[in-house]
Amino acid sequence: MFYFLTTYSNLHFLYQFQYFDKNNLQTTDNELVSIIKIGRLNSDSGADFQDARVFIGDVEWAGSVEVHLKSSDWDIHKHQNDASYQNVILHLVWEDDKPILRKDGTKIPTLTLCERADKNLLRKYQSMMETNAEMPCQNQFREVDDIKKLLMLDKVLMKRLEEKSVIINQFLKENKHDWEETAYQVLAKNFGFKLNAEPFLSLAKNLPLKILQKHRDNLPQIEALIFGVSGFLSNEKNDLKTWDEYRLNLRKEFQFLSAKYQLQDKILGQHEWKYLRLRPANFPTVRLAQFARLIHENANLFSVLIHLENVKSFAKILKVKQSDYWMEHYVFGKKSEGTVPTLGDASVENIVINTVVPLLVSYANQKDNREYLEKAIRLLEELPAEQNNITKHWQSMGFPIKSAFDSQASIEWFNNFCLAKKCLSCGVGVEILKR
Repeated sequence: MFYFLTTYSNLHFLYQFQYFDKNNLQTTDNELVSIIKIGRLNSDSGADFQDARVFIGDVEWAGSVEVHLKSSDWDIHKHQNDASYQNVILHLVWEDDKPILRKDGTKIPTLTLCERADKNLLRKYQSMMETNAEMPCQNQFREVDDIKKLLMLDKVLMKRLEEKSVIINQFLKENKHDWEETAYQVLAKNFGFKLNAEPFLSLAKNLPLKILQKHRDNLPQIEALIFGVSGFLSNEKNDLKTWDEYRLNLRKEFQFLSAKYQLQDKILGQHEWKYLRLRPANFPTVRLAQFARLIHENANLFSVLIHLENVKSFAKILKVKQSDYWMEHYVFGKKSEGTVPTLGDASVENIVINTVVPLLVSYANQKDNREYLEKAIRLLEELPAEQNNITKHWQSMGFPIKSAFDSQASIEWFNNFCLAKKCLSCGVGVEILKR
């Protein structure tokens, strides 16, 4: 019966793409079946395919289609007690081993596929699912037309942008729809990059932008607030005698400001900041100094970021020159041998990709204004492609990765389709299986 080839996923594949013999299609009770609309694949609770339309005999039914390997799986999964399964109009199975009844006692029409499926097709699909390769289709990928690949690239990029937009929306909700505060927090998290993203975000949440805006014309006070809440002005080691004048002045300023804004319980521990394997230019102290200068020069961050038109404009805004002290110090009290660099091109590109673009997409959705979405996509097309193991893997298969649009899409494609083996949701995977 080739049951060993069949899985729940296989049956989804067969039904979703109608890869079975539909000639004289009948239920197990010998009623003629005609599938008018397969329905919408359901990723939430409830039956597998929603809003289907099926003729059974002379009657047209509208409802859901449930897929199982065996009919008895219906009872095993306790669907008989679940109200969300009571509108199932067709039970699609590989093997019918038991009549299945609705809660009201009526029998659910059952359609078996064991004698109607193309066994070679199932073998092909099974082979893709069982491969040890990172990409199930990597040996056949070059054979697929470029247009299919580009269509999939567009699809996965939009999926990635929407996922990032959801994260922005969560920040927005927490901030009671304050876009400025949201942009400030998202940018802060990104300023920490991977290693210090969380302490940077904690800093932004503990030190609201509204407080910093009150001192927008005074950089030393902004630095005092940022370094103070970050924990770098706390005398954890009782070593004030070793502190230089700059740090002592910041500490004195912060003692006054922290009392004024009741920040004493908001101060982070210095141990929360990571230095391991970071180049000095990426030390959290340097990034905090650059962040302070950025706030000083652009107190209304969201308004600035949302209206800039190209990457050069963003680079001009983000490549701020930190204060004089931090142009010659990587850490407190130890003068550097050379000038400390400002934010580099790669860091600017990272911020545009992970802060500006998601903000634009979220704002476009909130305001129902496609212009902001188009700007987000335009920025990705303008930025150079990211270089990592994933993009190199695509390039090794002859797929060009030319811009951040391509690299962002290829990362989403690889992580959430290839590694997860969601070939049935991938245009390229379906094309290979159809051959």
